[in-house]
Amino acid sequence: MRRHARATAALLALVVVLASACRRKNAAGGPEATPLRLGEVTVRSEGGDAAIDETALARQLRTRLAGSGLITTADAGDNLPVVRVAGRVATETVEAGGKGLCRAAVSLSITTRPNDAPGALNEEISAGGEEKFAVTPSTDRGAVAASLAERTAGDLLANFIQRTRLRTATPAEIHAALISDAGTPLREEAIRQAGARHLADEAPRLLVLLDDPDEATRDAALGALIALRDTRAVAKLTRDRSLADRHEMLKILDAIALIGGDEAADYLSFVADSHDDPDIRQAAREARDRMQKHASAAGR
Repeated sequence: MRRHARATAALLALVVVLASACRRKNAAGGPEATPLRLGEVTVRSEGGDAAIDETALARQLRTRLAGSGLITTADAGDNLPVVRVAGRVATETVEAGGKGLCRAAVSLSITTRPNDAPGALNEEISAGGEEKFAVTPSTDRGAVAASLAERTAGDLLANFIQRTRLRTATPAEIHAALISDAGTPLREEAIRQAGARHLADEAPRLLVLLDDPDEATRDAALGALIALRDTRAVAKLTRDRSLADRHEMLKILDAIALIGGDEAADYLSFVADSHDDPDIRQAAREARDRMQKHASAAGR
């Protein structure tokens, strides 16, 4: 049952994140932002083919953060939580037949002190980049690598800023991110916000995303639909998920129980009584029992 426990834990974690979202509203219709103050921004080069100007890159990241609107650089004394950024950069180049390929790896540790402050930013993010180049007598490999590292770090931080802005975005902005092709991380954050804000109008799009090829996107959509208690998700899951897919079955049983309703109870009973896998039968029984206890406690 260890796989079942991990699947359940991941699903419940999604629901906890959604349930803990801030519900105060700003004038634009999104949750009210909590002021944060920008502290130290550092970059450390961990070797490679480029002489990274650590100070210059840290300055560029600081400037981008300062202009994001998420963090203040004003001197507000010690009253505001402080956000610090620690970056690490590594590069390498390989050459063959007059052609070269440069790779860069960047990681950013973004932390807030105190780390449990409202609106605190606490993430470890990373990205890699590649760039092809022609090898000539005048090729400056170090410059190619340094430029790629700078661009990769900037793109990584820009994506983080986009995702973080969604926490205080308007419903229209969240909808735009949900239907955009701006990238999986941004869409996942929009999905989480749709659930956290109980944006019921986004349920049709979330139902479509239950079939997304990316598992993380499917799981995020499922967590949002649980938060919305949208019973249409039960019908879709029971219709579209194969009874033979053990991994998916162990996830959706708990999801169905959390959403609840007559259709959920019927499906869990069916699986508990007739599935070939004893672990799945047991998981279905436990999910059904939890759903019934919850319904009894709620007086339904």
